[in-house]
Order: sequence, then C-alpha cells, then structure tokens
Amino acid sequence: MIEKFYLYFYHIRKNIKNVFSILADSCYEKRYHILIACFAILLNWAGHSFAYENSYRFLTFDMVGTFVIATTLGTAWALIVAIATPIVLSHITSSHFIYFAVINMTGAIVWGWLAESGYLTIFNTKSKNKNSLKQTFFISYKFMLFASIATGLIISIPSSIIKNVIFQDTVFKQPYSIYFTELFRNMFFIDNSNFFYILTNYIAETFIEVPNIIITVFIGSIISMTILKYNTIMFTQHYEYEVQKNNISWFNICLSNISCVEFIVFIFAGYAYICTVRSVSNTILKRVITDIAVNSLQGFIFLEMISIPLIIILLLLFFKSILSVKKIELDFNYLKRTILNKKEFDSDITKFILTLFVISLIVVYLYITIIIHLTGITPIRYYQARSLTPAETSNFLWLIILILTFILIDKYNNNMTRNITLENELIKKQTVTEISDSFDTQRQKLQALELNWSTDTVALLRSSRHDLINELEKTKVGFNDLLGEVYEKIVKPYKDAILENQKNTREHIEELSTGNLYKYTITYIQTQMKNQIEFYNSKLAPYIKISFNEFNKNPDKFYCYSNRLMFVAINNVLDNSIFALQKLLLDDSFTAQLDVSLKISLDLKKLIISIKDNAGGLDEEKLEQIYKEQIQSSKGKRLGEGTIHTAYFISILNGKITATNITTKNNVKGLQTNILIPIHKI
Repeated sequence: MIEKFYLYFYHIRKNIKNVFSILADSCYEKRYHILIACFAILLNWAGHSFAYENSYRFLTFDMVGTFVIATTLGTAWALIVAIATPIVLSHITSSHFIYFAVINMTGAIVWGWLAESGYLTIFNTKSKNKNSLKQTFFISYKFMLFASIATGLIISIPSSIIKNVIFQDTVFKQPYSIYFTELFRNMFFIDNSNFFYILTNYIAETFIEVPNIIITVFIGSIISMTILKYNTIMFTQHYEYEVQKNNISWFNICLSNISCVEFIVFIFAGYAYICTVRSVSNTILKRVITDIAVNSLQGFIFLEMISIPLIIILLLLFFKSILSVKKIELDFNYLKRTILNKKEFDSDITKFILTLFVISLIVVYLYITIIIHLTGITPIRYYQARSLTPAETSNFLWLIILILTFILIDKYNNNMTRNITLENELIKKQTVTEISDSFDTQRQKLQALELNWSTDTVALLRSSRHDLINELEKTKVGFNDLLGEVYEKIVKPYKDAILENQKNTREHIEELSTGNLYKYTITYIQTQMKNQIEFYNSKLAPYIKISFNEFNKNPDKFYCYSNRLMFVAINNVLDNSIFALQKLLLDDSFTAQLDVSLKISLDLKKLIISIKDNAGGLDEEKLEQIYKEQIQSSKGKRLGEGTIHTAYFISILNGKITATNITTKNNVKGLQTNILIPIHKI
C-alpha cells in the first residue's frame, strides 16, 4: 500500500514537473512578447500619469501602449495589455480606472483587427522606390481615418457610458469631458431619462475622444516605427498581400496567437479583474453602484459593461479550446527581412510621420475649435477654475522630452543593429558564394575533359575525397565566432551530403567510363523520375510545385537501353527551368508552373519526356542555339556548357532533345523541352 502511494506521488510530481518545464519553455519562447507587453503597460501608465493629470483631464493617453502592441504583436497581446493596464492603474492611482477596462479592450480589438487584417498598410515593401509625397499623403489620410477617427467613434460608445456614470460621484473631480457633455445636453434640452440622453452623451464624447485617439495613435505610431520598427510587419504591403492571398481571417490570426502562455495570462488577468472590480465596487463606488442599479437605462448598461472584459476573455478561451484553428503559413522572418532590406524605409518613416502630424494637427484643431466655440471655455481655464492646485504642465513637457530622447537613442541602436546585421549577412553570402564557386570550378574542370571518361578522372575523384574531407573539417578551426557560425549553419549540415554526392559522382563516372548501356523498363524510369520530382517538391514548396503526368499507355510492355546519363540530362533541364522560375518569384503576382509528362509516341517507338515551364521562354537567337552550341549562361557571365552536355548525354542513348517556346493557358510565355528516347516492345 505504501509503495503504491509513493509510486502515485512520484507520477504526480513528475507530471507537475513536466507541466512547469513546458510552461518555462513556452515563456522563454515568448520572452520578447512579454517584454513588449511590459513596455506597453508602462507606456499606458506613463501616458495616464503625465497626460491625464497634466492636461487638465482632457487628454487620456492610457492607450498608447495598447496601440503599439496591437500593431506589433496583434490582438491577443493587445487584449492582455488592455486589461492589465486598468488593473495596474486602479492599484497605483485611482481605483475607478478598473471600470475603464472595457474602453481599453475596445481599442485593442479595433486596432488589432485593423492591423491583422492588413488595413493599416503604410510601407510598400514590394518596390525599392521611395513613396512619393502624393502616395504618402493618401497613406497617412487612410491610416488616420481608420486608426484614429473610426476607432475614436467606436471607443466613444463605452467611454460615454462609463465616464457619465463614474463621475456622478463627488469623490472624483469631474474632467473637462463631463463638463462639455453636460453643456452639450443642455443646449438641446435633453433630460436624464430617455434614450436621447445616452445618444447625446455619445455625440458629445466623440468631440473629446476623437482628438485624444488621434494624438494617441500619432505618438504610438512614432514609437512603433522607431523603437519597434522591425516588428511592424503588419504595416507592410507584403503582409497585406500574404493575408489576402491565403484568405486568412482576422479571428483565425487572433486565436492562433493564443498559446499556452497567453492562455494562462488571460486566466490570471480575468481573475485579477474580478477581484479588483469587486473590491472597488464594495468600497469607493459602493454608493454609485447601489444607486445606478435602478436609476436609468445608462446605469443598467454600465452594469452590463463591467462584465464585458471578462466575457471577451472567456469567449476567446472557449473558442480556442473547441475550434480547430487553421495553421497560419506566413514566413514572419521573411516579412521582417522585407523591412530590413528596404533601404528607403527610414525615409518613408520620416515622410509618413511628418504628413500624419500635419493631418492630425489640422483635424485636432478643428475639433478643439468646435469644443471651445460651444463651451466658451478652454480645458485649461475650466480646470484652473475648479482646482486650487493646478497641475504642473512642465511634467507633460518632460514626458515629451523623455519620449524623444528614448526614440533618438533607440534609433541609433537600430541603425547599428541594421549595419551589423547587413555585414553579417554579407559575410555569410560571400562564404556561400566562395563554396559555390569552388564547386563550379571543379565542375568546369570535369567539363573541360570533353566527356572523356578515362581512368584519370576516376582516380582524380578518388584522391580528391580525402582532400575534400580535410577542407570541410578544418573550416571550424581557428576562426572567429561569426565564421564558426557559418560552419555550423552552412557547411556542417551539408557536409555528409557533399561527401555522399562526391562518392555518387565517382561511381557514376566509373559506370559511364565503360560506355555500357543497360536495359531499363519504362516502369523503372517512371518510378525514378517520380521520386526525383517528389524530392524537388519537398525542397521548393511552397513557392514552386512540379506536376507529374504519368504514361498514357501501359509502361510494363516497353523498355529502352540507357544508363544514368538520362537522369542527369533530365535533372539538368529541370534545374534550368527552376532557376528561371526562381528569378520571377520576387513578383508576388507571379505563380510558377512546371509540368513534367511522360508518354509514348503514336508509333510506339519513342519515349517522350516533356518539361514545360512559364518562365518567359527564350528569344529566337538562343532558341536556335540551345542544345546545339554554347549559349550565354543565365547564372553568370560565362558561356554555359550544361545544355551541350545534356544534348551529348541524350545522343549517347541514341535520343534527341528539342526546345520550343509555348504559351500557357493563362497567356504566359514559357519553354517546352522534349527528350525522345528509342524504346522497344517486350
């Protein structure tokens, strides 16, 4: 009995240890997300502490961090920051801020939806050209319309309810927004008991909330595009195109971003929110909560709004648990490189921020002018009249200086990081190029032998294997960390493959030097080609897919005389088509097509291997020369000899190879290569 108990206890302890280990690994993987989330919460706290208290309660910059994280990490983390901010503020500033969670979470959802759906596209990463002034203006106008004005109108819905209920209590000093709302209602003789009361509150709140959101988004944009600029992939045209091309919904992206870490954080945040709401409602706002229970329609809606943040969290966790979320196949490293490799990125940022500043200034000025015209008093004069100890505006100035200083420092660090990254990439590319050139040199030496497969060639490959092993091994000795990394990531993973290919090459040459042809069934040829195409597809996915059409007749009845040269020739043709297609993949609108088909001629005397692509074909001069004489190589400035060798290999098999330009079904030009091999009937 005791042994069973210890065994049971051991399994429990082991399972708990495994759970904590998995959680620790998940937290480590999400360490950057957690760091940005903490930074966003601090931004919200700084915005509230400096702006709200020092702008005479007119501006409430407690959503700057929410915007920043929504545009860099998406909706899921924006919701975490949006609910964590009121919890933090309610414990270190004013308790009533816990009720503003619904406002912050509304902004998180709207901004997250806009960003993840591709509606906040700012940077044209498909082109190396700078954005013109006209393009920048329309981009800034669209950005402000969606992220600022539209979001401000939506946020005003919960804001108008929450503020007008909370600030009924004399415990809190009324902000300027309540003064303007009351004055606005009085202008239209709206009483406090019907639906028009709520509608008037909303309209009045939009005049306060929209300018606040415009400035919030402007400051958040500066922070996102300078401090976190290489993470603003949702601002790029590449991201927008990938989302639309793959038909990925925003809800799918949101749920996909909820992993083990986010799941647990949501649970703790929901629990903290309930406890904080309960504590605040039973102490400071006890009288308000009691009165509004039967007071008005607005009070009833307020009570319902308190539960919305918790409902949002529970719904997300529920859908995450029961729904089978489609896996998002987006290369986020590639999307980040599109930003890193765009040389005009800093210039586009500067023009966008300046244009956005001008547009934001004009719109905010119009709103404030209307507010002052209707009230006859500025926010500063209103608060000075009600407060014996006006806030120190110098604190707000210090906030601006702090932000600008941080931006300048981080901009310098980002430039250094970018330069170092580019240098590292250059060194790696140079190393890969040198390795590639080395193999090209060896291949050219073999080609220079004029296909004379003598015993000297076999001996050369046998002796070179020892030298090649030594060269690959000594690469990791005596170099700095960077070249060591090159060895570990580039040379080492392919060392065995290089040696194996060298061994296979030697065996092929030994076989070919005898000049023997072997009897191959057509079924065997089909199987070998099918395996090779499957290998190509595994390496080229998802950018290029080779389709394979098998024989139109029973292959078991036919055979041919051949050797490995035939497969070498086929691979050469495929490699040329793949290389031509890869150069066109930089255009996102291009879809690569490569078709391979096998068929038997009508007279049952030839095997026809047809390879078609849509890479644009060849000009007439090259088309006449190909497979007959050397033509300019597509891989460099030298004359290419691969097509000559391919034709020679096929001629050894008593076959023939031809090439013609074609037009695909989509009216795209391409090249069709036909290899004809004599066959015999069994």
